[in-house]
Amino acid sequence: MKGSKIKQPVSHKVYEKLKSDILENKLRPGERLIEADIADELEVSRTPVREALKQLEQDGLVTYFPRRGSIVSEVSVEDALELYEVREYLEGLSVRLICLNVNRRDIKGFEDIINSMEIGIKENDYESLYRLHSQWTETIIDFTTNRYLREQMICLFENLDRLRRISLYDMEQTVLACQETKDILQAIVDGDVDESERRARLHVRNARDRFMTNIQRNKDINSI
Repeated sequence: MKGSKIKQPVSHKVYEKLKSDILENKLRPGERLIEADIADELEVSRTPVREALKQLEQDGLVTYFPRRGSIVSEVSVEDALELYEVREYLEGLSVRLICLNVNRRDIKGFEDIINSMEIGIKENDYESLYRLHSQWTETIIDFTTNRYLREQMICLFENLDRLRRISLYDMEQTVLACQETKDILQAIVDGDVDESERRARLHVRNARDRFMTNIQRNKDINSI
C-alpha cells in the first residue's frame, strides 16, 4: 500500500538504543551488557537483544568474551590516535571543498551554531556546548557534496563520538574549541581556501591533544 511505513525489526530498535547509549557514554567502556537485563528494561525478548549485540560487536562498540558475555568496548588510545589522524585529513578536505563552493545557506548554518555556542559560554552551559560541537561536525558533513567523502566522514563521526566528551573534559577546553570553530568560519567567510583547511586540521589536532591530556589526567587520578 502507498504511504505505508516499513516496520523495523525489534533487533534494529534495540541496536539503535544501545548504540546511542554507548556513543553518549551512558554505557561506559568495560560495562557488562547482560542480555536478560537489557531485555527486561526494553521489554523485549532476549533474541533481538542477542542480535543487536552481535551487530554492535561488528561495529567495534561491543566486545564478546566466552563465558563472560558482552561488554562495552574499551576506548583504545592507539585506535583513537589513528581515528584523529584520518579525521584531520578528511575534515580538512571537507572544509576546503565547502570554502570553494560556499553559499549563504552554508554560512548561515555555521553562524547559527557559533551564535548558540556564544550563548552557551555566557550561561556556562557545558552540556549545550558539547551538543553544539557535535552539531558543528554534523553540519560540515551535511554541506559536504562529495558523497564518497561524506560517507567516510559519517563513519568516522560515529567512531569518534565517544571520544568527543573526553576531549572536551571541562569548560575551559570547550571554550578553546569554540574559538577554533570561529576561526574556521572566519576563513570560510573570507574565502581563504588554504587557511580554512589549515584551521580545520589544527582544530582536529588540538582535539587529539586535549584527548591525550585528559586520558593522562584520568590515569594520574586513578593511580593516586
